[in-house]
Amino acid sequence: MDRLFKDAEYANNRSLIAAICCAAVCGIVFGLSMPLISLRLEEMTGSGLMVGLNGAAAALSTLVIAPLVPRLMALLPPRQLLVLSLVGAAGLFTLLPVFPVVLMWFLLRFLIGCFMTVIFVISESWINQIVTPDRRALMLGVYGTALSGGFGIGGLFFSALHGAGDTAFYLGALIFLTGILPILLLQGPQATPPDAESTSLPSLLKTAFIAPTAILAGLAFGATETLLYSMLPVYGERIALDHATIGLMVLAVALGALVFQIPIGWVADKTSRRGTLVWIAGIATIAAILACLAGNNTLLLLPILFVQSGVVSGLYTVGLSLLGERFTGGAIAAANATFIFAYGVGSLAGPPAAGITMDAVGPWGLPIVLASITGAYVIVVLLRTVFGGAKS
Repeated sequence: MDRLFKDAEYANNRSLIAAICCAAVCGIVFGLSMPLISLRLEEMTGSGLMVGLNGAAAALSTLVIAPLVPRLMALLPPRQLLVLSLVGAAGLFTLLPVFPVVLMWFLLRFLIGCFMTVIFVISESWINQIVTPDRRALMLGVYGTALSGGFGIGGLFFSALHGAGDTAFYLGALIFLTGILPILLLQGPQATPPDAESTSLPSLLKTAFIAPTAILAGLAFGATETLLYSMLPVYGERIALDHATIGLMVLAVALGALVFQIPIGWVADKTSRRGTLVWIAGIATIAAILACLAGNNTLLLLPILFVQSGVVSGLYTVGLSLLGERFTGGAIAAANATFIFAYGVGSLAGPPAAGITMDAVGPWGLPIVLASITGAYVIVVLLRTVFGGAKS
């Protein structure tokens, strides 16, 4: 065990563990804070609109800060930036119960989201830079599994502390602070910041044209993941399912994301990452159609949601690994920022599109939109392959 902490041959492993711990910490707080903040806002305002807008503030923070992270990495050592972000997020989290004011919560949610985006961009870039090419998708699958597992643990903390007043807020802050320990204790290669030219806005936009298959995977995942978590309960109610069954639907989605990412990453490393993105998006499209056909038959619906969520999660991890295949060194950080920005765009655009469609055609609007997103992704990638011979 002592060798793990000191020997140079384990330096990369130490950095990988530190980056993955950042994901787990953010996942736990994310899983704790989503229901915690939503229900507190519901108590404070009685308005579903306010709850939705507050969630949008968190998504907006991704769009605002993601393009700036490469520049921040060029100004401060990435490890130091991670520590400052964890401390900042922890401090802001403790202010939520101190200032139970709706407008203040919008600002705090936005700022916490900014710090979490910094953590995500740096940790994902860090993994992509130091992992060997033959294990890239697998290790990003481990990263994604840690994030999903943390989300589930956070939900359990919420369930245990739901009636404990403001304790959950202070626990969330403490969890953020625990993320500092592996960053300080597990010394290894530093995440490489991009050069000054790569941090400009035109350079970030150029990434989307250099690696559209990877960037569009982030966009598609942002939309589908947000829809599966935010709109699925509404879908369940509209097809006449009770709350217990709706809870099982959400559990199926969470378990799918937890179980599938490492196997998909392994397959992507052994075959083709680009090809893997096509077939997982294709399966997700078929699953969305089958979910529509299953109606409220839970014996069919639950396993379909499990598979759909599982393969969709691969869009994120395999998309990131494709970026690592296309870019090197500090350029990965700039590309990762563009990827996270695309994820944020999908997160913001998905729910309104699904809401409008569900109002127009009924509950089946949700699986229709989900199938349209992943189906369009498959078509775009195949067209680029056939007519352009593109690699990323």
